[in-house]
Amino acid sequence: MFKPLLVLAFASTFFSVQAATVFGEPVDKTAVMPVAQLLTKPQSYLQQVVTIEGTVDAVCSKQGCWMKFTADGGPAAFRLKVRDGDMVFPLSAKGKTAYATGLVTLWPQGEDKADGYQLVPTAVEIAD
Repeated sequence: MFKPLLVLAFASTFFSVQAATVFGEPVDKTAVMPVAQLLTKPQSYLQQVVTIEGTVDAVCSKQGCWMKFTADGGPAAFRLKVRDGDMVFPLSAKGKTAYATGLVTLWPQGEDKADGYQLVPTAVEIAD
């Protein structure tokens, strides 16, 4: 009696492991940098393709067209933005670890604010 229960418990644990959710191409994890490193000097990565890792802090609630990554719950966030419909990020990604490969670009803020920086991803992987 004990052996079948043990097998059942192991099987349910094994099959309940969720795979990562991938958008676009596979993420290039050969040179992953923490988003905190990118946040310190984003201008030095302008127009470069990078792969970042962070925690999803926010997701666009209307079309899922952007996410914000934070470093270990820090106050600063780095935005990922795709063209509407290219990738649709789920609201359930909030709080999860994610990886993104893409081009660092300027993010125009308007006349009253300094421009920011954002990642235009070609590949995103939401883990956990």
